[in-house]
Order: sequence, then structure tokens, then C-alpha cells
Amino acid sequence: MSDIRIQGLAKSYGEVAAVKGIDLAVERGEFVTLLGPSGSGKTTTLRMVAGLEQPDHGTVEVGGTVMNGAGVNVPAHRRNMGMVFQSYAVWPHKTVYDNVVFPLRMKRVGRGEQRARVERMLAMVGLPHEEYGRRFPAQLSGGQQQRVALARALVADPQVILYDEPLSNLDAKLRDSMRLLLRSIHDELGVTALYVTHDQLEAMVLSDRVCVMNHGEIVQQGAPRDLYERPSDLFVAEFIGQANVLPILEAHPRDGVFQVAEGIAIKVPEANRRNAARPQKLVIRHHQIRLHGAAAPGAERDNIFGAVVRHAMYLGDRVRYTLEITAGCTLTAEVVAEAGLPEPGATVWIELPGASCIVI
Repeated sequence: MSDIRIQGLAKSYGEVAAVKGIDLAVERGEFVTLLGPSGSGKTTTLRMVAGLEQPDHGTVEVGGTVMNGAGVNVPAHRRNMGMVFQSYAVWPHKTVYDNVVFPLRMKRVGRGEQRARVERMLAMVGLPHEEYGRRFPAQLSGGQQQRVALARALVADPQVILYDEPLSNLDAKLRDSMRLLLRSIHDELGVTALYVTHDQLEAMVLSDRVCVMNHGEIVQQGAPRDLYERPSDLFVAEFIGQANVLPILEAHPRDGVFQVAEGIAIKVPEANRRNAARPQKLVIRHHQIRLHGAAAPGAERDNIFGAVVRHAMYLGDRVRYTLEITAGCTLTAEVVAEAGLPEPGATVWIELPGASCIVI
């Protein structure tokens, strides 16, 4: 059963259409992320689900109950949702305990149950009551304040929890630890989650399903691995992960051969061709290019080319190469850093596995 069902949801601000009639169902216990650049409509969609924005058209249902549509507009505080904001939104004049207990007091939960539920949630987010319950937000780090906000959003057992870019104000190390915390809490509690971010790594790590948004529309949705390995168009291919994008100069779809430069023709299996009638670009991820060194691999393999190493960038655990396979045609490849890798100026053999190439 779907905990969130969106049908024909649309919102405009003057002449600007922020959301253009999207449809989306989030199943019970699912973690779904709306991923896209600024202005793609993801936050506006989330705010309409929360009841903080009124849609121009369409319906929002939560647990089978209509929240917006056909003259219905259930206020945000009556939607049984928790929400975690980018800005933490904790009350500076209240202690950690009083911040987290607030939703329970609003629901007139008994004092004994209040304390038990707050202590459980604070322990779950790594802020045990004995150490942190009496502190004020000014005595906490940014990451700790976001944990307080998370505990407050979950303490009243909401049917749905909404996340509006909650990690974007944290530094890189804190974001890593908070991703793990969010996912572990989701796995433990199973609360249906709708998450908004522009960070593709965040979406890949956290989500059961990712909906990529652009210009107010969902352009592709699926499991993170599906989107990464089988993007439906160039926007998705470039937005999710790093990729080489080569123009197709001449196509022979019947033979599965696509020319991307003078003397460079690449074989791509039919399953990896998104639009055989009008192929425009060939895409391959940086890490999918194989380096074979100075010795040519076996002749039975396809898509083998000689290349000159123009640049090598050491990144710690890997090396990023700029490889020139012919005049005016370069590729970026990333390989695990190890002894014996070629230096700039070296001539190498590279392989573009057909199963890793996508024609769009």
C-alpha cells in the first residue's frame, strides 16, 4: 500500500511553472529521494506534501486520506508527518529534552510515556539523555543539533517523515556519519521517508528509489544502481556520477557500431542503446574504462584503442587520467592507485567495454 500518493501535482509562481503535474507513489516503509539541481521542483513538491504550500492542481494522499484536492486542504500540523529541515529549526531557548518532547506534549501524551519515548529517541540518535538532555542548542555542534531535530521529527511516531536537504549545512565528515545514522534509523523504524537533495552521492547511499527531477518533472526514477548504470537521457547520465560523453558522428545501429571520432568506432550491445533511431551521444563512466598498459590485449576483444596519457591526477586511493585516443578526442579514466601505473607521455592500450557504453 502506498503511504504517499501524488497525482497530477502542479505549482506555478507567476509565469514560472515550478512543478508540472507529477505523479508519484511512495510505498509503506520505502525511502524515496527527489534528486535534482536548484530550481528542479523537488523542494516545492516536498512542501506541498507537507502542507506548507498549496498546489494549483493535483492531489496528495497520505495513507489513503486526501490531504489536498477537491476542496480539501488538511493543515500541516494535522498530517501526522515529521519534518527535518536544512536549518535544524530547533528552539534555542529550550533544552534538548524540551525540544524533542514538544510534539508529545502537543498530543497530550502522558508524562511517563513522554519521558520513555524521548529517552529512547535521544539514545537512537546518539545523544543520551543523561549527557545531553539538559543542554541548550548553543552548547551543541551543528551535527548534534540536526540529531535533535531528527529525534523531534520521529518521537511522535509519524506515518511519514520528510527531509528537506537536512545534511547540506554539515561538513563532509559529519555528512558521512549522518547518512549512516539516517539509513540505520530508517531500517530500524521503517517509517516511510521522502527525502530532497541535490547531492547524488547522498541519494545513492540513502535511497531505495531515486526520482531525478528537472524543470519541474520527474525525468527518471528507479533504484540507485539502475539510474547509474542505465540512465534514460543525457541529463541523468551527467547528473548522476561522472561520465565521458562523446558525440556520435556516424551510426550503424544494425551492426551496433557508432563512430565517435576519426578512426574510432565503438561497438555497443542493443540493450545499451536508448534511441537507436536517433543516437546522439555515447556515454561511459570514468571508472569503466580499462587500462591495459603498454602491451596490447588479445585481438578477440572489441573497443581496444591506443592512447597517450596527457595528464595524471593522484587522488589518494585512485588516479584520474586524461587520455588522448586521437586528435581532438580525449577520455577521462579513473583506476585504483597502485605501483606501475603509466606516467604522462606514456602510450597505453585502453578498452571501452561495450556492456559499459550507453548510446543516448
